Amino acid sequence: MVSLQFSGQFPSGNIILASCDSKYFNEFGIPLAYSCNEAGNNLHLHVMDPEPMDYATASLVNSDLDIELTMSSETGGPKTREYYSCNRFIVAPHFIRNGVNKLLIIDTDCLVMKHLEFPDAKLGLFLRDPIPGTVGWENEGTHVAAGIVYYTRESLTFADEVSTTLRNNKLVWFIDQVALWRAYQVLSSRHGTMFADPLYEECHVFGSNDMDWEFIDGTNIWTGKGPRKYTNETYCNKQSYYMDMFLGIDKRFWIK
Repeated sequence: MVSLQFSGQFPSGNIILASCDSKYFNEFGIPLAYSCNEAGNNLHLHVMDPEPMDYATASLVNSDLDIELTMSSETGGPKTREYYSCNRFIVAPHFIRNGVNKLLIIDTDCLVMKHLEFPDAKLGLFLRDPIPGTVGWENEGTHVAAGIVYYTRESLTFADEVSTTLRNNKLVWFIDQVALWRAYQVLSSRHGTMFADPLYEECHVFGSNDMDWEFIDGTNIWTGKGPRKYTNETYCNKQSYYMDMFLGIDKRFWIK
């Protein structure tokens, strides 16, 4: 079972949540923050095993933004890509219990391309057909894209179920998506019975207009899926655009 030491700020209201290690915080978290600023959405970054300078960096970035950027951190978790990919779903219930009303969970290597209106629903998932040619575990996992998930106070039970599954099982690739899909299946299996859960009826289904990994103009969120975050010219240029805002802080303050 994953055991960790959790500290830092607790955000409130309606926020976007992403989590990352120190490397991703500095490489992708900063551009994400500036993209959220242009979009007008508050952001919370949860950083695993941060370096001492990360707090100063977050404070400097926050001083340059119009939105509210908050940051929390943890130590003691596994240092594996599987844990990094699952972490945001493990910690999400903490924020719901401590003041967040609506929580839109995305990857740190996303860029928010326009203002995000939170769905008028209790739960939101990016449901899709499994990737063709996949079998077994991978086929099950690709029923859900984990790059965008929406929780509210009313879906805390669902969030707890996903978090508990991830904390109590061996973390392997796709387990975050499998955990989300299995929790949703439990809801949908009750449809039409006396045990029906209103979360199923009120689940908002995200689509390609909400998030894409082809970096299409007009999409709400671009997600840097796989090596594209380093090789796709459109994505890299946009990330550089936002990173340059951070690199120009000293110059802007001097002009003021």
